[in-house]
Amino acid sequence: MKRLCARLEGHPDDPQHNSSLSRFISGGISGMTSQFFVYPLDTLKFRMQCETVAGGAHGNQLIMQTARKMWAETGVRGFYRGLTMGLVGMFPYAAIDLGTFEYLKGKMTARNARLRRCHEEDAMPGSFFTALIGGFSGALGATVVYPINLLRTRLQSQGTILHPRTYPGGIRDVLRQTIKGEGVRGLFRGLTPNLLKVVPAVSITYVVYEHTKKQLHLR
Repeated sequence: MKRLCARLEGHPDDPQHNSSLSRFISGGISGMTSQFFVYPLDTLKFRMQCETVAGGAHGNQLIMQTARKMWAETGVRGFYRGLTMGLVGMFPYAAIDLGTFEYLKGKMTARNARLRRCHEEDAMPGSFFTALIGGFSGALGATVVYPINLLRTRLQSQGTILHPRTYPGGIRDVLRQTIKGEGVRGLFRGLTPNLLKVVPAVSITYVVYEHTKKQLHLR
């Protein structure tokens, strides 16, 4: 997507100079694409977490049992329950995350190049600052879209042992019931532990990502 946007902007050989809007769009579309392909596994994971009880099935047996139950209830649609909300939430998350990371990395690289009086390719942030920027961008994106992800998770896990409440009206129904029962604060329930997971995960991802690009001589 970055290369495509670079071609549209007239500099096909240099995606590093994409505009902020292009970075935002590239991040959003790439995030939605990945979300679509792994969504059934994501749904299965949430259902497994909600179906785990003392003395019940575990391991591969639980995976197969949960998958068969989902298929028997609603067929393939059950694996994509809440997909629309997931894609709607993924676009701003990935766009904010990747867009913010690329923007801050570009600013820091330009600053380092000025101070060291060298080419920007030799002034990239080190692992520590890459992790710092990645953690910040991931936390910002996760916080902004958290209410959407919470509602999506409830749609995925509805009707299970640990979440028996159901939402026959879909997106509007889960939003209405959540605000009615828990208030607006309910939309951010669990944000802190989510950030404790997201920040280190995204930081490590970006450090590995940048080092891998360098080893593969990619820009």
